[in-house]
Amino acid sequence: MAMAGVGFEFVSSIALFVIAGYYADEYFKTTPTFLLVGFFLGFGYSFYILIKRAKENEE
Repeated sequence: MAMAGVGFEFVSSIALFVIAGYYADEYFKTTPTFLLVGFFLGFGYSFYILIKRAKENEE
């Protein structure tokens, strides 16, 4: 039960970075560049948080 919120945190952090990338694309008039950067940054951050939480629960 300790890992229950990790799924929500995983999805929400990816969504936050993607939305930020979308608005950066709209502002700078670059179509998929910042959206893709946001996706990969969000995905990387999500895995970092997932591993960090798993190590905390291991102890």
